[in-house]
Amino acid sequence: MKKEIELLVRALTRPLPGKDAQKLMSPSVRFTGNTKYDPQNARVSSVLILLYKKDNEWMIPLIQRPKYDGAHSGQVSFPGGKFEEGDRSYLDTALREAEEEVGINRDELSFITEMSSLYIPNSNFIVYPEVCVTEIEPVFIPDLREVAEVIEAPVNKLLMPETVHRFKRNINGVHVDAPFYKIDDYVIWGATAMMLSEFLEHIKPSGLFTNQLSHSYNVCNAQECR
Repeated sequence: MKKEIELLVRALTRPLPGKDAQKLMSPSVRFTGNTKYDPQNARVSSVLILLYKKDNEWMIPLIQRPKYDGAHSGQVSFPGGKFEEGDRSYLDTALREAEEEVGINRDELSFITEMSSLYIPNSNFIVYPEVCVTEIEPVFIPDLREVAEVIEAPVNKLLMPETVHRFKRNINGVHVDAPFYKIDDYVIWGATAMMLSEFLEHIKPSGLFTNQLSHSYNVCNAQECR
């Protein structure tokens, strides 16, 4: 496990692919709300992209939001939320929110890197994705006020081209054509898909997740492990 994490850290601390990678999963129209906001006055938030192993497979937890009267009702997202007074950093926000929403123990996590920020026009948030890894499989305890369900998404499956689909919808009178990731019956689109796209494009060249880390690089017989 430690050798695999060393490889992960090496892959994820290279220069980021940035906005071009996010745009690969961008909807045709990103603003479908009723109120126009000024991005210069955007609120700040952060989300957690957590890597962990389950049944010898690398996973990322996502959450499905409950139905409510808001811009992201029922959507699939990363654990996370808005920056609050007392938070020391964007990472601190992501860890606090993940702990509150799904019961993740921040003391078991190791920070790797921060991905490119993303502005969300419908809710006027700028989001900072924080990537962490843990050697301990998390036990999720969802806060049902904020989380309808925890979704454990295999990284290997997210990287498969057949996981990406498209939909066409009319949202608030706006025609939207959007790519999305399909994991089981869950649809991951919009800002979450855009952030996930950059993360996946970032790790894709490394080949680390091909064939289950090539069977853990045959228990780390790869050159990088020597």
